[in-house]
Amino acid sequence: MSQNKIVITGTIASGKSSLSEILRKKGYQVIDSDEINKKLLEKDQINYKEILSSKAFDEAFDGENLDKKILAKIIFNNSQKRELINKITHKNIIAYINNLIRESNEKNIFVEIPLYFQMKEKFPCDYVWLVTADREIQIERLMQRDKIGKDFALKKINSQDFLEMQKKSDVIFDNSTSLENLEKKVEIALKNLENI
Repeated sequence: MSQNKIVITGTIASGKSSLSEILRKKGYQVIDSDEINKKLLEKDQINYKEILSSKAFDEAFDGENLDKKILAKIIFNNSQKRELINKITHKNIIAYINNLIRESNEKNIFVEIPLYFQMKEKFPCDYVWLVTADREIQIERLMQRDKIGKDFALKKINSQDFLEMQKKSDVIFDNSTSLENLEKKVEIALKNLENI
C-alpha cells in the first residue's frame, strides 16, 4: 500500500494544532514533530546528547539539566546557533518520524511540522497543508498564547515568509473565523484526498 504523507504547517499562531485535533477526532493518525522534539531533548535521548556534546549551548545546561527556556532564548536571538541546533536536531526528528510512518498501516498519515519551510533538512512528503489566519488575529492569539507584548509578537510573525509558504503549499486553510468553519474546510480537503 502506498502511503500519503501530508505535512501540516502554517504561519505562527494560525491554528495548526486545531487542524491536527480535528483530524485526530476523525480517526486520522497525526504525528506531532514538536512532541518528538521534546522527547528527543530528554536526558539520554539523542538530541540531548548531541546538543550537550556540541559545547555551543553550555549556558542552557545547569549541570545535567537542560533548561529549554534558556535554549529557546539563545536560538531565537542568535541565527548562527539557530542554524547549528537545526543541523543537530532536524535529521534525528525526521528519522524518528520516518520510523513511525514505516510502522503505520494508515493510507493517509499527517505530520505536523510548524517550521517545515524553514528546515534545511527536508522531510519527504506528498502534500503540504498550510494553515493561515488574518494578521490581526495572529497577533492577538500569539500575545495570549505566549504571554508576550505586541512588538515581540510582530517580530515572531515577521520572521516567516508567508508568500513563499503559500507558493509551496498544496492546500491552504484560512483559520481566521471559527473552529466549525475550519472543520468544514478540512472535510472538503479530506474528500479530495480520499479520491486521489
